[in-house]
Amino acid sequence: MHRRNLGILGLLFLMAAGKCTAQVRGESYHGHGYAYVAPAGFSAAGNTLTAIALGAGGEAMLYKGLAGGAELGWQGPTDSFRNGVGLASLNGAYHFVSSQHERRFVPFITAGYTRSFANQSGANLANYGAGFQYWFKERWAFRVEGRDHINTSGPVAHAWQVRFAIVFR
Repeated sequence: MHRRNLGILGLLFLMAAGKCTAQVRGESYHGHGYAYVAPAGFSAAGNTLTAIALGAGGEAMLYKGLAGGAELGWQGPTDSFRNGVGLASLNGAYHFVSSQHERRFVPFITAGYTRSFANQSGANLANYGAGFQYWFKERWAFRVEGRDHINTSGPVAHAWQVRFAIVFR
């Protein structure tokens, strides 16, 4: 069941990544992929458990700075990384672009749906975040982002991350 869901998410990502265009840094491109590592944590009821998060994703540029994206990651406690949770997300994002030709620093905001999965169980989460990409080469950027995944049913719980990523297109 979980493999089927991941396959569907992967297919949606590939379809979205190949289609749409936008103007960023004065040139037309379809989107970008990224891979991240993040110091992270699980917070609930006033307690926080430190964690590490790893993942990869991508965004298809839809119109000007508007983008749609998908990602797949894992977040686990620092003392027992294997006992973490998988996080599969579908997001919308807005990249604050300008008409300047050499725009290297591009801030963005993002929000969307996350499905967590681990050991035959899962939960529906909402996520939101903000950050920036710094394009140091034509096809390579560095990305810094704060992201929070919030449990949408039951007690309030957070799986938060401070992501450091390499972006490629």
